[in-house]
Amino acid sequence: LFFAMGLMLLLTPACQKDDSSSNDNDIILSQQESVAEEVMLDIDGLVDEAIDLNSGELKSAALEGDFYITNCPVITINTQSSPQVLTIDFGTACTGKDGKVRSGKIIVSSESFTTFPSVRDKTFDNFYVDGKKVNGNITKTISKDYENHVRTAQISEDVTISFPNNTGSAHRVANLTREYDKGMPGRSDNQIVSWGTVAFTRMSGTEVTKTVSANDPLVFKTSCHHIVSGIITFQTSNNHSWTIDYGNGECDNLATLTIGDQSREIRIR
Repeated sequence: LFFAMGLMLLLTPACQKDDSSSNDNDIILSQQESVAEEVMLDIDGLVDEAIDLNSGELKSAALEGDFYITNCPVITINTQSSPQVLTIDFGTACTGKDGKVRSGKIIVSSESFTTFPSVRDKTFDNFYVDGKKVNGNITKTISKDYENHVRTAQISEDVTISFPNNTGSAHRVANLTREYDKGMPGRSDNQIVSWGTVAFTRMSGTEVTKTVSANDPLVFKTSCHHIVSGIITFQTSNNHSWTIDYGNGECDNLATLTIGDQSREIRIR
């Protein structure tokens, strides 16, 4: 009996340590995937801004936008090719109005950037944002409600985001629906509403699925460049699950992570 009790005392701290380590991994993965989500939304908003700036005359330009683009990226649209090609070249370093430093190129092709419905294919050429490298493909099929100034898009992503200092990567295979409430140019309340699924793999090889319901979609405010509300549910291939709640609309980088019956505030960095 004493031997059994002693063995239990020895094993109990080890179990607690393993649980803590698992929770720490969940927190790191949640932070990285949240950053990856915001990187994707920023790219989406940035490309839309570049198209809006250049859709009038469709010519080479270095113009300033409302939320992202300063005068340092060179933006070109080749309307003579089929499909047409938009290139945003940030050079070796270009600081945006959101304070983020980008380099390399974003390349978007479409049969038309000004008529809807339309399909846009997005790729990257040595593209970095704040030290994070983005590589892969994004396909966006867009329809437009002209009366209410809302665009709806079906998004297909196969993208890898590599974090600096060898701190890991996020490989996203996503199928999402996004609504873009753009209103009139320059409105500070522009937002992107997203829902759908994202599948990715941890460095350990564990597969994880991220689900966002249309009832609690992610709301990203372009003016502050953060997800401000919505709930994400994570589910691993071994049935471990947890959630992130981004709050009630405040423009901050805080979210609530819940694992089982325990919740804690995390900061998205």
